[in-house]
Amino acid sequence: MSRRLANRFARPLAGLLLAGTAAVPVWAGESVLYDAAPNWVDVAKVDAKPADSNAIIMLLDQQARIETGKLSTYIDTAVALDSPDALTRFGTLTASWMPDKGDLIVHRVELIRGGEVIDVLKGGAQFEVLRRERGLESRLVDGQLTATLAVQGAKLGDVLRLAYSTTLSDQAMGDNVQWQGGLIAKPFPLEQGRVTVSWPEALPVTRLRLGKAEVPEPVAKGGYMVWSANLPVPEGDEMPEDAPSRFRIGELMQVSTYADWPAVSRNHAQHYGTAGTVTPGGDLAGRIAGIASASDDPLTRAAMALRLVQDDISYLMNGMSGGNYIPQAPEETWEKRFGDCKAKTLLLLTMLRELGIEAEPVLVRSEGGDALPSLSPMPGNFDHVIVRAVIGGKNYWLDGTTSGVRADTLDEVPRFFHGLPLRDAGAELMALDTRAQSTPDRVVRLTVDQRAGLRVPATFDVTIEYRGTIGAGWRSMASQGSEEMREDAVASAITDVIGDGQVVEHSVRYDAEAGLAVLTGRGIMTSAWKRDGTDYKFEPPAQAARDVGFEADRARSAWRAIPLQLNGPVYFTSTAEVLLPDDVAGVNLEGSAAPVAATIGGVELASTAKLEGHKLTIDQTMRTVKEELAADAIGAARRELNRFDRQLPVLRSQGEVRELWQYFGKDRARLSTLEALYAKGIAKAKPDEPYPLINRAGFRMGIFDFAGALADVEAAMKIEDSRDLIYARATLRRELGDMSGALADLVEAEALQPDGSTYGEQIELLALLGRAEEGLALAEDFEALTKERAEGVTVMASALGWQGAADEGIDLLDGMIAQRPTDGNLLNALCWQAAIWSKMDEMRLDSCTKAVEKSDNAPTALDSRAMAHFRLGNLAAAKADIDAALLAEPYQVESRLLRGIILREMGDNSGKDEIALALKMRPSLAATYKAFGLTF
Repeated sequence: MSRRLANRFARPLAGLLLAGTAAVPVWAGESVLYDAAPNWVDVAKVDAKPADSNAIIMLLDQQARIETGKLSTYIDTAVALDSPDALTRFGTLTASWMPDKGDLIVHRVELIRGGEVIDVLKGGAQFEVLRRERGLESRLVDGQLTATLAVQGAKLGDVLRLAYSTTLSDQAMGDNVQWQGGLIAKPFPLEQGRVTVSWPEALPVTRLRLGKAEVPEPVAKGGYMVWSANLPVPEGDEMPEDAPSRFRIGELMQVSTYADWPAVSRNHAQHYGTAGTVTPGGDLAGRIAGIASASDDPLTRAAMALRLVQDDISYLMNGMSGGNYIPQAPEETWEKRFGDCKAKTLLLLTMLRELGIEAEPVLVRSEGGDALPSLSPMPGNFDHVIVRAVIGGKNYWLDGTTSGVRADTLDEVPRFFHGLPLRDAGAELMALDTRAQSTPDRVVRLTVDQRAGLRVPATFDVTIEYRGTIGAGWRSMASQGSEEMREDAVASAITDVIGDGQVVEHSVRYDAEAGLAVLTGRGIMTSAWKRDGTDYKFEPPAQAARDVGFEADRARSAWRAIPLQLNGPVYFTSTAEVLLPDDVAGVNLEGSAAPVAATIGGVELASTAKLEGHKLTIDQTMRTVKEELAADAIGAARRELNRFDRQLPVLRSQGEVRELWQYFGKDRARLSTLEALYAKGIAKAKPDEPYPLINRAGFRMGIFDFAGALADVEAAMKIEDSRDLIYARATLRRELGDMSGALADLVEAEALQPDGSTYGEQIELLALLGRAEEGLALAEDFEALTKERAEGVTVMASALGWQGAADEGIDLLDGMIAQRPTDGNLLNALCWQAAIWSKMDEMRLDSCTKAVEKSDNAPTALDSRAMAHFRLGNLAAAKADIDAALLAEPYQVESRLLRGIILREMGDNSGKDEIALALKMRPSLAATYKAFGLTF
């Protein structure tokens, strides 16, 4: 079987129609036949389309007849050509079929135009037969023929009707027949439809019905049992996407002449005999003998045979001449050096048996194998075949179509859930083993160098190893991919593990002997230390034990018994080192100091962490041991995982840390390693790649190197201009004293995205440039742009203040606050405007206090109230507020400047240093605060 042919009998007819074909795939002889419908068919009538109907498909009628060794299927479709799109999509009829399995008979092609029926075939039109391999890009050669007919004379408003039947006799199944049909549900635009299957009363069948729609039991008619369902059925219950596949099958009918699973097993076992299939003295025999002489260990032999089949035999599915189920001979596969899953399985099976290893073929379902026990016994429920080898009493599930498996990864159990062993005596479904892997799929080794400081970016060096099938996915990339492809792929893999970062150096190699892909990267990552109260907190990246979660929505009553499908099988390990600055005041390790381990929700987790001096080392594992988690265990697993997570390592600073403003002057040398890496990234970048420049610009802005950042931004703009870069240049120009240039950039940015988001800054710059009246015009325009009246009032108040009409602006804010007395943003705007323009009094000071209480941004509101206290001469209160603001947000530079001014007024000489630092961090504040009437 080919993986591409999964559920081939249950492919949704509706999906094919919407894809632009008026027929489903069928199988026929070399030529299209034309004849009347079989006499067992109940031909439907196509009614006129109701005026209120939005249906595209007027009729979809599928009728199947099962007889010994033969399945006949009748399909009748009618499509409303109600739009030019429908004329294009459905105006060409298409049918594809396998020429070795039966006949395709076309019964009618008609255009229904009002009360007139136009017989398209009567005029001599016939289907044209083409051969095309639609799956060739996926190495699928199925031998299908395609018949097409472009319907001439079709007009807008016509109904196009096609009826045909097929016969199918599968060489591999002999006298057996299988049939299944999915039931189309609302709201699919189908006016009327039917799915019917019939079989002789005397013919024993097994049948299955899944779903909630009402489908009557079969009835006896003319010596046949007839089972029928009308379409569309009611819309089914929505299922969570993380539910196991058996809960998401939908509406399904199945009929099979196989009595049970052992019957299917016996039927297909006959095609997997291995006796006498290896030519003595031939090349294949020699390769088998070479494996035997290389090792006496059965596990090593099995791994060597599997590697030969995986690596030396390319994948090509050949479905011709019964090849959908019948494998080609081992010698043929070896000679051609290609084969599908059947051919690879038979070759591997033969080799293992020749090597004295117990083995058998097993049919599996590559997706949704958990549903197999609930389905009717038929080969169509499988889409893949693998080998079960028994070595030392242990099952090994070997898939010849994958690659990269070696002896150390041979024990991985694919997530197929169940399989059907093919035995001459027959077999029942067998559950695949559920066991933990012995070798990791992924091993991460990471060093984060934070020695330049906790608040600046860190450098990282990372190695990622992928083993087995995952590792083999990198083989082509390592040997054949372009340098650009490799760089992108490695960067993507690294960011998946450590989060966002700039990869400057990279490599990837594949060790075929070990089945191991090794990726390395060196680069820069933004500091992940986050402010937490008065300290900084850091959760190191690449922790395997954190790479798990049990998020599942089971709130609906109908979902409360549905298990959670777990990802896997997965086995990850990680080792991370974090190098800390020598001069950091203190860093504590939070979490458990002792090793922790637990099995939670079917996942094994373990972690050890050690902080020695200025280095943290973390070793962790995460390994799945179950396939799904029962619904009633999800909540407990979440709680247990939360408790476990709290034991995992987190670093917390204690006392002073080097802040970003402490890298002026000679301390800038501490950043030399970072600067060199940024420069290397820029030098290695392609000429059309601006991002390394943008990254360094962001870094330089962070450490207040505005000139350096501006050079990078302007260099990036020469490669690729954008609104964000224009806005960044405006910010940098202003800090460097170019207010006119900054204003011009803001105007350009606003033109690219006219939403008024730059108006506040434009209004301030216009005023500083002596053009305050233009700012008032902008404020009036903003009121027309915004849907939020309070925002418009705030901008207008600011413009009025800059024009010298602060009282008028404050009155506007007072009026708005009367309507929205608990709006913290409005209260803060009032406090700020009254304070900066020296309009503060005790009543307005009360608004400042309310702003602090109700504002979402307490540091900003505290800064405003500190300015208010300062204007009123309450220096101690002003200092208390500004200290609180800076404690919460030390990078609020406006507060640092105001603190310096307050300290100076209190006679504290340290105020001069604070003012100087603030103006180094934000030089543009000097002009603004002098405009407020402040001296410093």
